[in-house]
Amino acid sequence: MARGVRWAAAAGTAALAAAGAAGWLVRRRYVAITVVGRSMSPALLPGDRVLIRRGTGALRRGRIAVLALPDPDPAVAWRRSAPVGRDLTAVEWCVKRVTAVAGDPMPARVAGGGERVAAGEVVVVGDYPLSQDSKQYGPCPEGQILGVVVRRLSPAAGPGRPRAARGRGRG
Repeated sequence: MARGVRWAAAAGTAALAAAGAAGWLVRRRYVAITVVGRSMSPALLPGDRVLIRRGTGALRRGRIAVLALPDPDPAVAWRRSAPVGRDLTAVEWCVKRVTAVAGDPMPARVAGGGERVAAGEVVVVGDYPLSQDSKQYGPCPEGQILGVVVRRLSPAAGPGRPRAARGRGRG
């Protein structure tokens, strides 16, 4: 009987370690953020929670990316910034839509643009017409991108949006 108890304890410990490792891997790969500001409205509104997959492997035209906020001086913008790290509190973030990737023709409205988007850069534009983005700051280096929005977790409550359900309702 003692052998069975030891085996069960070892199996339980191994299962707990595997679950902890899986949780750690998910936490390193994904992060949830809350949208602040209207640069992506109407697609995303202030208060919306979105799930981000870290890294630039999923960057494609039309995807929404989370990137470091550029320096307010367009001459500096993203050009003098160190690549972003894993510390979410180290920089301020913004949310923009990728409109062109390396090798694509440079959109006409992009500041400092050439004929094509350079390798290692993307053009990002907010959905809101008055958004501050590549139109003012030029292409964004991929090193300034935290990751790509995978999905909206919860919409913000407000006009035109139903209030998020709380608890269990009757239905």
